[in-house]
Amino acid sequence: MSSSSSAKGKWVPEAEYDEITKKIPILCIDVLPVHPGPEPLVGLILRDTFWGRRRWCLVGGGVHHGEPLTNAVERVFDWALGDRVSLDLDTLDLKEVVEYFPDPDTGEFFDPRKHAVALTYTCVMSGDPRPRGKAFDFRWFSPDALPERDSLGFGQDRLVPRLLAAHASTNHRADPAT
Repeated sequence: MSSSSSAKGKWVPEAEYDEITKKIPILCIDVLPVHPGPEPLVGLILRDTFWGRRRWCLVGGGVHHGEPLTNAVERVFDWALGDRVSLDLDTLDLKEVVEYFPDPDTGEFFDPRKHAVALTYTCVMSGDPRPRGKAFDFRWFSPDALPERDSLGFGQDRLVPRLLAAHASTNHRADPAT
């Protein structure tokens, strides 16, 4: 994975980025990491969202101009969880296209900072996550013990169960017995 950062202002000057996000949607990738073991576990990062809130979220970030989507996935994971994690890109599976709107009444998902369109995936991840960048923590969760609704950011409390169901229906678990 590359070591480049996807921090706001690193790839576009901050003032220019703020102007862009007021005018056009931003393309992002979001990924729900799936544990390769026999027990179904999914990973979430704890990160700042908005209005001083810290919430559990999918691993994600913006796609850079000219960057292939799989490269964006690898870069964002490296930036948030370090180079000790390994993604099985053969299991990277697009599940939903999700829109985050700056107006909470416009759609299902809300981000007051920008209008973002996120290609939302599941992917098998292994290794030793070391939260960094925007990630303050990383944890594996059982599907029946996800964080409380108000502990998930951006309305993802509705999204994570859908991603889990879609992942289970496509049977992409890394367990060779499935």
